[in-house]
Amino acid sequence: MTFENRGALGAAVAAAAFALAMFFYDRARRRQLTTRLGELAMIGRAMATSSPARRAWKAALLGSALVLACVALARPQVEGERAVELRGLDLVVAMDVSKSMLVDDVGATADMTAKSLDVSRLARARELANAVIDRLDGDRIAPVVFAGGAAHFPLTEDHVVAEQFLGDLGPADLPAGSNLSEALRVARCLLRPDLYDDLKCSRIARRGHGGDPLKGESLDPPDARRGSGSAASDDITTVQRGKAIAIFTDGADPTPEALEEVATARELGIAVFFVGVGTAKGGDVHDVDSFNRRMPALKHDRDGKVVHSARDDAGMTKLAEAGGDPARYVVAGEVGEVDPTPVVEALKAVDRGVTTKQVVEKTDVYQPFLFAAFVLLLVDAAISTRRRRRYPEEAS
Repeated sequence: MTFENRGALGAAVAAAAFALAMFFYDRARRRQLTTRLGELAMIGRAMATSSPARRAWKAALLGSALVLACVALARPQVEGERAVELRGLDLVVAMDVSKSMLVDDVGATADMTAKSLDVSRLARARELANAVIDRLDGDRIAPVVFAGGAAHFPLTEDHVVAEQFLGDLGPADLPAGSNLSEALRVARCLLRPDLYDDLKCSRIARRGHGGDPLKGESLDPPDARRGSGSAASDDITTVQRGKAIAIFTDGADPTPEALEEVATARELGIAVFFVGVGTAKGGDVHDVDSFNRRMPALKHDRDGKVVHSARDDAGMTKLAEAGGDPARYVVAGEVGEVDPTPVVEALKAVDRGVTTKQVVEKTDVYQPFLFAAFVLLLVDAAISTRRRRRYPEEAS
């Protein structure tokens, strides 16, 4: 048994001590007043019906009632387990934060204006991703941020944490470039940790503690976790949860490595979606400073030409086709407020499996303590401090 409000337990001890102190104070005070009234023999006959034992019982009952009431205020709870059926999706949200994502060829939104954010593809993609996550109640999210490399966070039901991770890292925090195949590899490894060895995922959440799961969560397969003795946190999967990857990017070069990763994800039953950000017309790419801010200077390639970036519809469509469905390429709105509906509807088409999870619940059991306190107060009120004697005047 545990107590939600442990401070009330101190009050219970104080109540018992108070009741005991008042009893002895009352007895001493009555004795003092009795000796001042007159001859003890005469007073004894006058107070023959008085019962010190009954007074002691009443004090004990009152003190016990106060203690029980304070224990009830402490909210005693008992722990139990029950099976909860969860229907949801395991989704990796991968955000491209390469320098091209800072191109300002998209329209501003009210949120960008309110937060004084620079208008860019990245700002619009983050806002859209957050809006999508907010619409996915019951789904677990694993955020991934990528450029030349990829940083990740394990699957979590805390959507706020996932949104913060997507917004914290920028182009200056990762190697330069846009390595889509690496982002896909990390994403599928997060969704299928039971195949680490087969899929060359040993670097994902296996070294150090940067990728360790939060308390109460695990990246290990259910069978391995059951052997650890932690039954309360085990997921007993009756039907495997649906798995999907949503990549927010302005361009996806369909390299052989990227096509292979999409094909591997498809074989594993992972649906891969691409969300195109930016415009087909595009814009010039700027350099960034160490604080991920766009600088006035333009970025140049090795030939000294200004780097121009446009949304690569053809490349992302080809990758979506490799994943089994060209409709899994969704173009994000270019102007106006972001609309997560097309992306959310596409994700809802993925079959969401059913997972039975053993959860620990705490149940309040203050009612018996409160009822017992009420009964003791009734008994205390029913007991008189006087006892019945047929001839009290005969008392010596």
